[in-house]
Amino acid sequence: MSGHGLTTLNASNFTNRKDLASKDVGELDLSCNNLRTIPPDIKRVQNLVKLDLTKNGLKCTGPNDFSGLPMEMTQLKYLRILILAECNMQFMPPVVWKLEDLEQLDVSRNKIQFLMPEVGNLMKLKYLNLQQTAITTLPAEIVYCQDLEELLLWGNRIDNQGLPETIKEIPKLHHLLINNRSFCQNMDNYMEKMIHRGQLQSDHVPQVLFEMPALNFVDLEACKINNLPDNCLPSVQELHLAKNYFQTLPLALTHIKQLTHLDLSNNVINTLPDELGDMVSVTILKLNNNMFEHIPSTLGNLVYLEMLELSGNRIRKLPAEIGNLKLLHTLLLQKNKLQALPDTICDLTELETLNLTNNCLTQLPLGFYKLRKISSAHSYRKLHPIGLWLHKNPLTTPPEEIWKTTDPVKIYDYLRKLQIATTANLQRLRLVLLGNSGCGKTSFVDTLMNKKSSLTPEGANTAIHEQKIYKSENRVNFAISDTGGDTIYRFTHPMFLDAKALTFIMYDHRKYRPQNHYEMIGYYIDLLNVQCPGAVVKIVGTHADLCCEDIVEKTKQQVQEEIQKQLSEYNERLKKEKAKIELEIESQEKALNNNEPQVNVTTDFLKEQLDKVNKLLGSQLQVAEGISVISCSEEMMGLQDLVTDMELMAVNADLFPHNQRFIPSTWFKIKSLIKHQKEDKLFYTWEEISAITESNLQIRGKELHQCVNFLCDIGEILWLRNLPEMKHVVFHKPRLLVDILQGLFRHNIKQFLNYETNKVFVSKGKFDEVTFTKHKDMMIRYGQVSRPMLQCLWFFLHLGYNEFHTMAQLMPKLDVLYTIPQPDIPEKRTEFGPFVTIPTYNLDNNPIELEQYWPERTPLTHKEIKIEYTFPITFPEGMFERLQVRIQDFVDERLDWRDTTYCVCNENQMVLHRALDVTSYDAVLSCTIRGQEVNEMMKVLHKVHAIFASLASLSPGLIWYVNKTFSNCGKKTVMQMPIFNI
Repeated sequence: MSGHGLTTLNASNFTNRKDLASKDVGELDLSCNNLRTIPPDIKRVQNLVKLDLTKNGLKCTGPNDFSGLPMEMTQLKYLRILILAECNMQFMPPVVWKLEDLEQLDVSRNKIQFLMPEVGNLMKLKYLNLQQTAITTLPAEIVYCQDLEELLLWGNRIDNQGLPETIKEIPKLHHLLINNRSFCQNMDNYMEKMIHRGQLQSDHVPQVLFEMPALNFVDLEACKINNLPDNCLPSVQELHLAKNYFQTLPLALTHIKQLTHLDLSNNVINTLPDELGDMVSVTILKLNNNMFEHIPSTLGNLVYLEMLELSGNRIRKLPAEIGNLKLLHTLLLQKNKLQALPDTICDLTELETLNLTNNCLTQLPLGFYKLRKISSAHSYRKLHPIGLWLHKNPLTTPPEEIWKTTDPVKIYDYLRKLQIATTANLQRLRLVLLGNSGCGKTSFVDTLMNKKSSLTPEGANTAIHEQKIYKSENRVNFAISDTGGDTIYRFTHPMFLDAKALTFIMYDHRKYRPQNHYEMIGYYIDLLNVQCPGAVVKIVGTHADLCCEDIVEKTKQQVQEEIQKQLSEYNERLKKEKAKIELEIESQEKALNNNEPQVNVTTDFLKEQLDKVNKLLGSQLQVAEGISVISCSEEMMGLQDLVTDMELMAVNADLFPHNQRFIPSTWFKIKSLIKHQKEDKLFYTWEEISAITESNLQIRGKELHQCVNFLCDIGEILWLRNLPEMKHVVFHKPRLLVDILQGLFRHNIKQFLNYETNKVFVSKGKFDEVTFTKHKDMMIRYGQVSRPMLQCLWFFLHLGYNEFHTMAQLMPKLDVLYTIPQPDIPEKRTEFGPFVTIPTYNLDNNPIELEQYWPERTPLTHKEIKIEYTFPITFPEGMFERLQVRIQDFVDERLDWRDTTYCVCNENQMVLHRALDVTSYDAVLSCTIRGQEVNEMMKVLHKVHAIFASLASLSPGLIWYVNKTFSNCGKKTVMQMPIFNI
């Protein structure tokens, strides 16, 4: 019924009209009519909730005049919203004060001039609009409106005495819209000058305004104030104090814990105190057009800042701590006196707008290219400057022809190349490529090397490891380690991983789905968490040319989400294990205080393990921001951007501090001496290397260790210093070791073991077809390799008799295989038994023969000790196989299956078993020993535990627990011994 030109409403409007007579009417809009009165029959609209009478000429000649709005309106028991705006009223209709359930009342744009004390009757009122009503004061009784949340007074001349003291006692009033400039309307020029100079403190704004407990928005712009009272505005979130006379930051602001938006522009601030850093909740800070020169370092505490405006001041230097403002997207610094920018400004990677116009800058930081979200320069959006602005600076780096552009990429490219060129002592960096077979690692390497598309032919998979030396156009050197992606090569991956290397996890972008995340990416993240905590990792998708653009972006988002989820879950699991250890420490200390019997774990030992977990929490993988998606097809999409990322990472001293160091020239001479000895050897012992370097260069001891470490870091040699049996051996030509391993581990082993097509088995192994079939079956089912079969696997190495046996003796030290004792009298070639066993090839997972040697119940004549290792986070692939290899040194007899080993050791029986706990889903590795003499059993147990602990130490990120149980004659009677270790 709005705008219908109604002049009257009769009783028939409420009785004959079905729409108004209905009890379901909840809202009645009678605005924009010519109504002078509302008839008493309005009471018939019983369910009315909202009544809008805006722009009617309602009659009300005095405070007791019910002719316009009848008393019967009090019967509208559901009425909550009443709008009487712009009704030309000079008095408030008295019935309003009787509508005690009202929640919203709008009487704006009337001429009521005076608000009656009866407003206190509206105790449920939440919203009161009194804008442009000519009132000058509020009655003290407004305090009874305890639910009031919004009070609009704009357009009235509220004087200094207009706000009653009681208003501060309204607990929910969060929005007070008032023209605070009216408080200074009567100030004379002399007093204003005194306040401007700081000779007089302003007090013309009512104190009660600052004491209101729930206000979240206050506008005191141009109110001629120069101070704030202590403990003011405890809940304010947005505070405008621009165009006033503040000479410093009011310390009262530092106590407002919810302040997010603060504008102090156009004041006379000449100093900023250190307390600036206490306003940690602020997200928008405007300090334009003041007079200060110094910014305190505590600015770096404002880590939630998104917008910082400091233009028009006298700033000469920015604090380095500005780099802590990681969320900052807008930084305005124009019209200052900046002579240089701190390098840390390059850490503000969320910046989209940076205005440096009209300063004294001569050069930009070399790391400026990190500000990639600044995607435009010297541009406008809706008349506002956006992007990067550099005008009116005496810049020489970059030169004018570079920085005068609308495309900041030109500036970034110039600075990036300059940084690389000026980086001193930049050494070669190892780049390790991980990823499944066929994901494109080798195509990526070949395309880099050839500088053109070089796709790997189908089936030409990398075996074990391939290393190539790559030098970028900017002369940054990389030793690229391309690891084999087939699952058979996962056993060898730890040999080539390095926490000091840059690692790419590569995957086929077109095939990625969240459900196969672990198979394509997640496995390698777990591998690095265990083997190289804290390593720098870059995620790279391939085959981008085969994906639609929208699919590329959608999949990148999915990859990022899954990686973040995986890293968060890993972090939470670490925290869970930390809590478990802390609980055990507390239990130990409690037992100690109560003189209770102690278990076999000391509190000191547990604290050491807790320290290790804390180190893991502090050295998690450094996964580079963003997913790079490339193609090695003709377009080479994204490849140059990835090379740029590689270069920038290589020169980043924070990521790779070891990569920028001075290297004595003698170290490179050592490299030449070692690698170019006339004697053709697979490896050198440490004694041989020491003799070579000491006789030629007089280098020995600590310096020699440092030199060999360096040569290993840059990929010139391979030194498996973590393996106990290999720490005195250096592979001066790593390719030779890879060749040896390639003979043992083949992704195409079934194709290789083809008697008809591979003539090596006849020429080298002297097999007939029947014998070959027997030896082949022995290898691919049980991992047992006979001497002639091993000679065939290594046929391409052309090993002599002595060299062959040297290799056979070396491989167990690498935990790759174990040798089987041979009979004193040589067998006939047709009767050759196993010479070595490669556990990785053992596919037999059905230990039915075990029952013959190992009954389910312990015999009455025997005792049993069982030690059980559990792995709550990750179980390293190949660890069980390495354990199978190492126990060969002290076992007399053995039978092996994929997940089980049975052996006899000095008349004691032992079973090793790998399984998954069906309750906790933790990996479990158990060692059970049976025998008659406990002391002899314990000797075996100690040997196994020592081997296990040694293997575990090879994985710095491995967390494991162990429990030991003892049973006598089949009855489990004795202790459980929990041991925490990492």
